[in-house]
Amino acid sequence: MMTPQTAIVGARLIDGTGADPVDRSAVLFDGERIVAAGPAARVAVPAAARVIDGEGMTVLPGLIDAHVHITMTGDADLLAMSTQRSLPQIAFDTVSHLTATLEAGVTAIRTVGDIGHVDIAARNAINQGRLRGPRIVAAGKGLTSTGGHGTVVPPWIRMAYGDISEVVDGPAQGRAAVRRQVEAGCDHIKIFQTGGVIDPGGRIEAEEFDEEELRVLVGTARLAGRPVASHAHNKNGILHSIAAGVRSIEHGMYFDEECGARAIEANVFLVPTLIVMDQILRHGRTAGLPQFMMDNVGDRTKQHHAHVQLAYQMGVKIATGTDAGSVLTPHGAAGKEVAMLVRAGLRPLDALRAATMSAAELLGLGSRLGTIEPGKLADVIVVAGDPLSHPEILGEPESVRTVFVGGVQVKDPHY
Repeated sequence: MMTPQTAIVGARLIDGTGADPVDRSAVLFDGERIVAAGPAARVAVPAAARVIDGEGMTVLPGLIDAHVHITMTGDADLLAMSTQRSLPQIAFDTVSHLTATLEAGVTAIRTVGDIGHVDIAARNAINQGRLRGPRIVAAGKGLTSTGGHGTVVPPWIRMAYGDISEVVDGPAQGRAAVRRQVEAGCDHIKIFQTGGVIDPGGRIEAEEFDEEELRVLVGTARLAGRPVASHAHNKNGILHSIAAGVRSIEHGMYFDEECGARAIEANVFLVPTLIVMDQILRHGRTAGLPQFMMDNVGDRTKQHHAHVQLAYQMGVKIATGTDAGSVLTPHGAAGKEVAMLVRAGLRPLDALRAATMSAAELLGLGSRLGTIEPGKLADVIVVAGDPLSHPEILGEPESVRTVFVGGVQVKDPHY
């Protein structure tokens, strides 16, 4: 039995390219592909098509989150999150996180360090049709140095699957670790080049790998055809990562004008993850986060926003990422990150492009999704209201009325 074509008619269309919206549009897809999109008067909707009334709604590409820890729960206690759950429990939690992600209108994610390669297993199950979830570009375990960022579990209780990272020291270990992630089935490599906000003792200003180690990590990944995402907050870590040939800078708190110029020259993306800092500032004290973590965020948040605005004004490619699963950061928060990017100075259309077309390009999926145009996969969401006037609605799962992934409706409309 053939699946009928589906048309979303009457909604405002934001196609993800940054172009002006189209009022009273029609989006038609046949099976998994979009076949037409534009003003409703110019789209011929077959009589047999299933029609969804989009009056008062906005239709746009499914959102993309380029920085996710899908096995992590977002709890305040990172150690408990990593050590007090068995691997089966982690797998069940992951299924719940995938569901929450879809419900929020996020149809593709890039994982950046997860326990036990569960992200790779989830990706495989989704691709095989055995599990419902967003498209996944998976990293497996991130790579860090001894005592470096991403070593959540103390060494005396670390189990084979019990951390989001693998510790490597020296070029030989780094080369082997990249190859292990490739063998496990990763799509890209994640490295932790600097400390972060969850690290005590000023480590946010420290680097993890020396230049030789970094060059070997990125070079080995390149030989395997895997791009590299670099967790890098401080300026030296950012510049060294770009020089080594990474594809994206994650967080980039100290991303200044020199960093922007180098990133543009090397076609490197910035994934700011503003929402995780905001969550810590808003809820950290109530949740009992340690004082050093609050201090690490503190005044740096304003600086971070200013550097994102600078990068945007310079023309650096920006993609949305949330750090979902990390401290106090829920899964499915890409819409909240769009609103944060607007607060940091991006035009709403450009913030949406960061969550759609730009993020798809970063994930290597730009030819398949990220925009609403003929030939692209029908990863499409319908939201109540206008996210250009009120970007915050994208962060409210109840405002996301229906979600399609490859033309399959995975969230029913509740108009």
